[in-house]
Amino acid sequence: MSYVDTLEKIWVVRDFAIPQLVGAAQIETRDVLPSFHYEAAENEFAAGATRMSWETEPRAQAFVGVFARDHGAEVPGRLISSAKSWLSHSGVDRTAGLLPWHGAADVQKLSPVEVSSRYLAHFRGAWDATHPDHPLGQQDIVLAVPASFDEVARELTIQAAQRAGLARVVLVEEPQAAFYAWIDSQGGAWDRQVRAGQTILVCDVGGGTSDFTLIRVRSAAKGGVLFHRVAVGEHLILGGDNLDLALAHHVEQRVGTGKLQPRQWGPLIRICRQVKETFLGSHPPERLTVSVAAPGAKLNGGSLQI
Repeated sequence: MSYVDTLEKIWVVRDFAIPQLVGAAQIETRDVLPSFHYEAAENEFAAGATRMSWETEPRAQAFVGVFARDHGAEVPGRLISSAKSWLSHSGVDRTAGLLPWHGAADVQKLSPVEVSSRYLAHFRGAWDATHPDHPLGQQDIVLAVPASFDEVARELTIQAAQRAGLARVVLVEEPQAAFYAWIDSQGGAWDRQVRAGQTILVCDVGGGTSDFTLIRVRSAAKGGVLFHRVAVGEHLILGGDNLDLALAHHVEQRVGTGKLQPRQWGPLIRICRQVKETFLGSHPPERLTVSVAAPGAKLNGGSLQI
């Protein structure tokens, strides 16, 4: 989540550090809120261990973000992910309790709309706790959605925002938002980077989906340029999660011990996500070492390294 203080003379886009659970009863801020929802089993955690500071009402032990992602990898039957992909799935009732798909018998099934609303409600609670004089429900909100979202998915996104107490919402397509961010990063020289007649391809690879948009550059009055979106690719369920899986399968083959056990696979996925983010980040190293617990190893046993 980013924001602009409109009272400043020169507007600056700032990232909002999002407080969230990173462990039981452990709250830290992160630049992003991973889109994962976890419902704990009865007595799985101590009372209050999954409650955020701004939450006052008793509720089920459900939480979102970093800890939901990491802990849920070990208990997948209680974890919800890819809610946005489900929100765009025209073959199901997107307002029905579907998730988690193949979830544990005692888990409350939620609709993609409700899960999306809970993510937005977390943003609202975090913001309001930090800026009590400027509650998020009174701000103008721009929500980015996949370019391939149909009208139903867009309307359900608005409904999710309303459930979270966000009424003043405008939707913008994610590849367009990425393009706006690029323009902003160029400062006053952005118009020298493009010229009329060009076609710009925006590739937006997200966590679970990828979007592709074509933008045509046209001439405008007084020598300026205009941008016109001319095409959007089909909804493609292929994203960063798939890169993690591909890397994990590669490591599995390199280990040479056959199929990894389930208790090895979950931690390996988390490690591969970190490897991917490191290699795709700024100043990546030439190599990294990945350690996988050896089959049958005890807590102090050996490990396999690649």
